[in-house]
Amino acid sequence: MKIVAASCCKLQQVDRQPVWHEIMEESPDVLVLAGDNIYLDYNEYDDPGELRAELQQRYQAQLREAHYAALMADLQSRGAPVLVTYDDHDFLGDNRYGGDHEPVLREAAREELVRSFPIPRPGKDIYSVTHTGLVDIVILDTRFYRLAPDRSSEDENAILGPDQWNWLEKVLQRSTAKFLAVVSSSTYHDYGGECWEQYPLAFARMRLLLTGRTGAMIISGDAHRNALYDDSGVMEIVTSGVSQKSMVFGTTRKNYGIFTFDEYKLHIDLRSLKAGSRFDVVVGLDNWQL
Repeated sequence: MKIVAASCCKLQQVDRQPVWHEIMEESPDVLVLAGDNIYLDYNEYDDPGELRAELQQRYQAQLREAHYAALMADLQSRGAPVLVTYDDHDFLGDNRYGGDHEPVLREAAREELVRSFPIPRPGKDIYSVTHTGLVDIVILDTRFYRLAPDRSSEDENAILGPDQWNWLEKVLQRSTAKFLAVVSSSTYHDYGGECWEQYPLAFARMRLLLTGRTGAMIISGDAHRNALYDDSGVMEIVTSGVSQKSMVFGTTRKNYGIFTFDEYKLHIDLRSLKAGSRFDVVVGLDNWQL
């Protein structure tokens, strides 16, 4: 079982994106797009019609990019699912949260994501679980119900909202797969930006659900870097910056993660610009730590 995960793709900076051809050559069984699949030009929409129009334009442009279109066609021809969530730049704008705005605005953003991708979901929500045999893949919605941390940092239901938390707990209780991959667009640990650690009670609640659970991990994006981290007891793999310009070096990032599972272990291979992989590790189920 091979999963490829990627996030943070900015067509305005990189209009030709051969990285998607590299991913296609990996022949993944599942593609996970963990947010910031497009970047809004304007970050302060308060009119849902205007927000819809730009989201539609941006999604259509990204879906037409030749390498991206070829990858999507290949996945469809093989029956390989594409699992998608949004983050701030393909939702309401930079560092904006659905719970801080009128429902009609956040609903418009959610509907445009669903219009652009065939997303499996319970009802109107985009959070979902996909069972693949070896791996249960849980896609979270960390935007729709979230409030700014200064308004909800001491709420254990923060980030996901009570209904999604209850759903997640039931999913994890029922999960019998050897591996569990929880996909969060925001990073779990603090990398200097938005993260779960800004919400201490929600952070602790997730930690209680995952700590010590053999085969469990969080896959995240947003941070424009590749990283592995497990100091809290929860293993997090960050893979972000699949196609955008580096603000420091001016080069085009092509960060993505390849996760290869068998019955006994997980091979994590985080790709970037350099030859080979800076992060290339094997984590065995008999010793579930980095």
